[in-house]
Amino acid sequence: MKHYFCSGCMGTLPDIGVCEKDGCPNQWEMMVECECSDGLHGKEEEKPVAKDSNGAVLEDGDSVVLIKDLTLRGTSQKIKQGTKVSKIRLTDNPEEVDCKVDGMAIVLRTEFLKKV
Repeated sequence: MKHYFCSGCMGTLPDIGVCEKDGCPNQWEMMVECECSDGLHGKEEEKPVAKDSNGAVLEDGDSVVLIKDLTLRGTSQKIKQGTKVSKIRLTDNPEEVDCKVDGMAIVLRTEFLKKV
């Protein structure tokens, strides 16, 4: 599908023209021709990457170890440093992972984890 888009605000037009959107850094400049069907205009969408405290990339199913004692919110229960957590699941937020610790489903921040 042939169309034209503005690289500043990603606005589109079916025919050649200039970007007229207020506040766009490319306002009043010619639109760029594109034939994409996915709406990304040749740019791949970057997925956020989850990393542990040492910068190692985390993936679904990885095992991690806590590097610090953590108190669970709303309780007086603590998870001790060195606790191994198996089979983490990534979330939409690259700074958090879902997991189970002692049978409880919890969310942990990646800054307190080290990949095993």
